[in-house]
Amino acid sequence: MSPSRNLEQALAAAVGVLNHLRIPYMVMGGLALSVWGRVRATQDVDVSLSIDPAKESALTEALLAADFLPSAPRAIRGHRLVTCRYLKSSRGMPVQVDFLLARGAYQHQSLHRASTVTMGRRRLRVIAPEDLILHKLLASRPLDLLDVQAVVEEQAGRLDWPYLRRWAKALGLTRQLRSIRAGPEVGFLIFPT
Repeated sequence: MSPSRNLEQALAAAVGVLNHLRIPYMVMGGLALSVWGRVRATQDVDVSLSIDPAKESALTEALLAADFLPSAPRAIRGHRLVTCRYLKSSRGMPVQVDFLLARGAYQHQSLHRASTVTMGRRRLRVIAPEDLILHKLLASRPLDLLDVQAVVEEQAGRLDWPYLRRWAKALGLTRQLRSIRAGPEVGFLIFPT
């Protein structure tokens, strides 16, 4: 998968900052979906990272130096989110980059399980397909549920179902996970009515 030029530039700049500061990260959202499920249009970059609170000011300074305009962190579902605008895109349009600051055992476990893949011309860390499913089930927007279906179909026979069941239980997603049915050749989603 090769993201649009603007997304690729913003992703490369974000990953460059994180690598320079030695901050563990993983790409999530629509860009990760293109690795594990299907390619769909996306207009932003979503990154989860693990950072010592003492390093947050250094991250903010590095983002500013790399042409990002960060907002103040805000809380989203118990996590801290920093939304940035990458200002140096080739077409002059800012690109939104969301940094989710990992908190708790599950977030750190998912960062640990991330895979190194090639996206565009870069090697970078991308959320594992099981964790992408769990993150999408947590969000539970209609588009997220379609994304789950795409990952289950594409990764049929390769998903770690015991891992999914264990974390679904811990995250209160058992009912949502049970709505997923995967056969050996194809997966499909049954939406509760």
